[in-house]
Amino acid sequence: MKAFIFRCNSKTKDEVFERMLFGEERDYLQLVKSITPADLLFLYNTSTYEFSGPYKPVSEGGEYLVKGAWQDKFPSQIKFELLPETKTIPFSRIEKIITRYKKGIFPYMELDEGQVEKIQNAES
Repeated sequence: MKAFIFRCNSKTKDEVFERMLFGEERDYLQLVKSITPADLLFLYNTSTYEFSGPYKPVSEGGEYLVKGAWQDKFPSQIKFELLPETKTIPFSRIEKIITRYKKGIFPYMELDEGQVEKIQNAES
């Protein structure tokens, strides 16, 4: 099982949960398309430094699944649902588990099985 980290901020978070839709930049389209129903999803809020999840993907990943979402700024999209164990924790509790960062700031989107296990243990 793999997991994938999506990002939001204070301006986009409400729309994420209103639509039950994660979105990312076009650069991530192939990765988003590779997500399977067996994978888990997480959300990192770059404004509050909160990390939440896991979430369950409930659609295939694709481009512009919901036209107009986030003013079409995040075309790589996947629908999700909450799981009973979904919770929010400070990112500081898991930041050492993340070993790759984009631009030295944002967690790399894809997590391996070992990282997923450590994150789930850190949440407990």
